[in-house]
Amino acid sequence: MKRIGVLALAFLAIVAVVAWAAWYTSRPSGSAGDLARSSDPKKRSAAVDRLASSADDPATAMLRDLARDKDEWVAVKAVRTLGRHRTPERRDLLSRMVKDSSLPARARGEAAATLGGFQDADPTVLTSTLATDPNPKARAGAARGLVRLRKPQTLPQLVQALSDPDPRVRAYANAAIHNMIVRRFPFDPKQPPETQRQAIARITAYLKQCGML
Repeated sequence: MKRIGVLALAFLAIVAVVAWAAWYTSRPSGSAGDLARSSDPKKRSAAVDRLASSADDPATAMLRDLARDKDEWVAVKAVRTLGRHRTPERRDLLSRMVKDSSLPARARGEAAATLGGFQDADPTVLTSTLATDPNPKARAGAARGLVRLRKPQTLPQLVQALSDPDPRVRAYANAAIHNMIVRRFPFDPKQPPETQRQAIARITAYLKQCGML
């Protein structure tokens, strides 16, 4: 039995080594800059991976440029990676990206969601996007950011967002509110706002009773 166990462990070790070797040899070669300039989105995605461990200015600049990538997944991945190092420079860059109308809405939404992970972020960047941005992807991203930020002063805008036309925005707004209060109220974001009036009224009344609105 002991010999069988040793053989099994040896076999698993060989499989692991082979798998690692296959992964290592299949990795795109070249510097992060070379990969970022490639016409292959897989290589540009690999560039984002290479940049993830660095918080210096060149890495930040390359990730900023990759956030405009024509491949949506590469762009979203680059934005998320900017949040890996919570420096003031990255916080300010993400704030600008949220407000940059030349960026695709999905990238702006991801920037808003990522910005919420910076506890010293300006919440008005997110609440303004949540309240006024015409694109639901950007508004949903702002609501996601507010889920993470957990700032009670954003409750008025979050309550308003419970009536947003987009169910994703309503869902994240509801999550953000309940992240900050003890009680939970039944609220189905898949229902249109008109059918949610009573639930919204109960949430509003409770927040006012607690002095949070």
